[in-house]
This record gives sequence, structure tokens and C-alpha cells, in this order.
Amino acid sequence: MTSKELNDELYEKVSAEMERYKGWLLTQPAEEILQHAYEYTMKQDILASLEEHDLDHVHARVLLGSPAPLEDVYRYYNKLDCTYMETIWESIQGLTNDVLAAQKALSVYNHSGTYAQEHGELKAYRASREANMACRDAVDDAISQHYNDSILDPKAVTEAVNAFGFERTMYVLANTIQRQYQDGRYSRSNKEWAQTVDVCDDTHSFGGDRRFDFVLRSHPGLINIFTSEARHQQLLTLPLTNADVRQEAERLLDELQRRKEPNSPNGTHFMAKLSDDYVARASSDDQKALCKMFQIKGCYFGTLKDQHGVFLFAPKDADRSLPLRKPRASVRTKLHDTQPVAPAPKSAAKNKGMEL
Repeated sequence: MTSKELNDELYEKVSAEMERYKGWLLTQPAEEILQHAYEYTMKQDILASLEEHDLDHVHARVLLGSPAPLEDVYRYYNKLDCTYMETIWESIQGLTNDVLAAQKALSVYNHSGTYAQEHGELKAYRASREANMACRDAVDDAISQHYNDSILDPKAVTEAVNAFGFERTMYVLANTIQRQYQDGRYSRSNKEWAQTVDVCDDTHSFGGDRRFDFVLRSHPGLINIFTSEARHQQLLTLPLTNADVRQEAERLLDELQRRKEPNSPNGTHFMAKLSDDYVARASSDDQKALCKMFQIKGCYFGTLKDQHGVFLFAPKDADRSLPLRKPRASVRTKLHDTQPVAPAPKSAAKNKGMEL
């Protein structure tokens, strides 16, 4: 469903709610009608604001999920310490942003309905299950909105993650691939990843699998592309480990050593580009640690005016055959390795006739 279709459906729903409210109001005594004059006017303005503006499809879907969106926006507006039409639109956006923030903060409930019932956690189970299905719809919508000319824009992932967070988005993706594991349109890498995600068994009393309720409906090939991009974007949010830093150092050194001639623009240096993913994840401490690993005299990190990225530069006359510095053992490890082994305690007394 396109954003326009969602906004049209939202406007029709709010318009129908307004008509019901008007019909009820006309049945009231004159004094009661006067008491509701302000509310009636404000609700007309909310309807007018929705007619004039369009929400993006994520926010529109949130408001569509409300049984009474007009009443919800009106109540939200009344809580604001502000005046009139300039803030009507802010009320609409504020309500949907609050709902999305709460939705994103909601943790995945990874237990079955039976477990939830037995442990008095049905409310949490149902809230998480509804969020799973809403996330399914959001991912399907994002794929539909951002797939053009055989290319899926990475914004599709960003949009879904902004609404539901990585935990739930990845949970829904893994569940989909697990349920469609035999489909050859999913890559081996994504299948192996999906198997690492714990999606609990959840069957109802008739034996049906409730996990199918939040299986994506998009084309498996597009889900596969979306999953690869989602995994990549999630990786960029994770801090680097010492092993990651050393792996990057090994790759850079290998590239420097394989070069036969200096490859800097002025021919004075050998250079190797740091991976974009590494740069995106690296902290200043990571960069310092990376630099200390090289024994090549005069090497440094820098940028080039007409080229994207960060590069490692080594003077053309420097000895590039030098290996990386070996990682230092931690003080705790050294203490453990040098700690004398205590002799086995001797028994205080020996039984007569016992052989040792």
C-alpha cells in the first residue's frame, strides 16, 4: 500500500469518526452542544490538517491502528501548552512519534503463548506479537516503497529500524527465513545467520504455528537483499574488537606489501585504503591501536583531496617487509602464567597400612 493510499484511508477513517461525533452531538440538548463547541471546532481543524498534509506511511499506519484517531489526536493536542492551528500538525506528529518510540523500546518477548499464559505474561506476549506483525507490515511497506529499477534503496532498512529497532526487525527477518528455509532465493549466508537467531516455537491448541503470523509477504529475493543490508547496518553499530582491529591491520599490510610501485598521486608513498566499514565503527582508541601495530617507519593515516576515505601511507623507501607488532599479553594473563603452582596439600594424618 502506497503512502497516498494509507493517507487516503486515514482521512476517510477520521472523516467517518467526525461524522459519528457530529451525529451524536446533534442529538444532545442545546446546552450540551455549547459545552462541546470548542471540541467540535478543534476536531474539524484536525480533519482539515489531515486533508492538507500527508504523513509518511509509517506514521500513517500508526494512526490508522488507533480505534479512534480523531479522539486520540484531540486529547494529545489538549495536553500541549500551545495555541491553535500551528500546533495541530505537531499534535498529529507528536502522537505518532510517541507511539513509535514506545514501539521501538518494546523488547521482543521470545516465549510461546502457552508459556505466557502459565506465567501470567499474556499482556507482554500479545504486545510483542502485535509489534512483530506491525514490523512485518513496515518491512513489506519499506521494500515496496524503496525498490525501483531493480535496486533496493538502503533507506528501506533505515526506515524499518527507526520504527522498530534492530532487535525486532532482525527477529522478524530471521523468522521469515527460518519458515522458508528451503527457498533457494535466500543466500547461504543469510540462512546460516537466521539459524543463529532464537525464535521460540509457538503453536496454538489446534496445532497451527503462530510464527507464520509475522512472516514477510514480499518476494524472497527482495527479503534476501533487505536482510543482507540490515545485517550490514547492524554490524556498523557494533564496537570493534581487538581481533577486528588486527584483521584490518593485516589486510592493510598485505596490500602495502603486494604493491611493486608507489601508488600515491605524487608517487612518493605506498598507500592502502581503510575499509569504509572499519572507519564507520572505529573510535579514536581503535585508530591509535591500529597505528601502533605497524613497524614501518614514517607510516601515517591521512586523506586525499579527490578520493573518498582514509588511507595508510608508507614512504616509498621504508621497509615494508616488517611484520605487525605482536599483541601484548594482558597483565592479568601474565600474572596467571607466572603464578607458582601450589603443592598439593598433605593429609594431616595417614591411616595405618595405607599404601601411597
